[in-house]
Amino acid sequence: MLAVSVIAALAAGCTFAVGSVLQQSAAREAPASISMSWRLLVDLAHRRKWVLGIGCDVGSFALQALALAFGPLALVQPLLVTGLLFAVPLAVRWRGRRLGPREWAGTVAVGAGLAAFLAASSPTEGVPQTTWDKWVLILIAVGGLMALGIVVGGALTGALRASAYALSAGAAFGLLAALTKASTHLLSEGAGVFFTSWQPYGMAAVALAGAIVQQSAFQAGPLPASVPVMDAVEPTIAVLIGVFAFAEHVSTSVPALTFEAMGVLLVLTGIVTLDRSPVVLELQAPLGDEDEDQPASLARSSSAKSGNREATVSSGNSS
Repeated sequence: MLAVSVIAALAAGCTFAVGSVLQQSAAREAPASISMSWRLLVDLAHRRKWVLGIGCDVGSFALQALALAFGPLALVQPLLVTGLLFAVPLAVRWRGRRLGPREWAGTVAVGAGLAAFLAASSPTEGVPQTTWDKWVLILIAVGGLMALGIVVGGALTGALRASAYALSAGAAFGLLAALTKASTHLLSEGAGVFFTSWQPYGMAAVALAGAIVQQSAFQAGPLPASVPVMDAVEPTIAVLIGVFAFAEHVSTSVPALTFEAMGVLLVLTGIVTLDRSPVVLELQAPLGDEDEDQPASLARSSSAKSGNREATVSSGNSS
């Protein structure tokens, strides 16, 4: 049944990629004054592209839940990152640009780094539930990381702000994956157990908080500045929770740890490369600027031609 988990996780990653592109395109059109607020979600809910993107997210979440029902967190979450290889090129093409060698290198580095980490860690299944004490520690740790990303992001601008907010969103979604796994097990025990447990409600609260931070990241900068960070942080948090709370096992031999470290280094290198990429910096411009510049230049050109015609007529009349 592990094959079901792998296929569902890959499909979830691709579906999430399409949803991210649609949502980011809509989020850039929202007013900056409502960033990091529930009002941002209200505004976006009136935009068709965003609604379609959320529909993709719902499909991705369902596929993710299916994958987690048959596989460990340490396997499923890294596989979701394959969506990165679709999201970044698709987002750049959406804006009428093309990825250069630097952008491809950054994108592939993030994907290859996570693949290396997954292969080296060799994750195995653990237990379906954990203790309340461990949940408290997890909530404190993830909440602190989210707060750090939000505070740092508020002090930055542009692509760096998008990356900082993406750190918080990735942490939230890593926690969401753990809560989803626990809730899936509770549902298998019956509706009564499911609806009288706190995990499903915690899952809803974390999903809302993660959505606000995610859309704020999409609003703050181009998608290549946010999605790689989210795709790196989410599986990292999920794997750590899986090992700490769900007794999932990852290899800790010296060769395995070496390749895992190399994978993490590749991920960080790819993220920095994308954040400083000329294409990403160019995409940082507001979405309407290009559309506004083009009519303006056309207007100036038209005005110049009109002036030339008037000068020619005037010259002809004076002759």
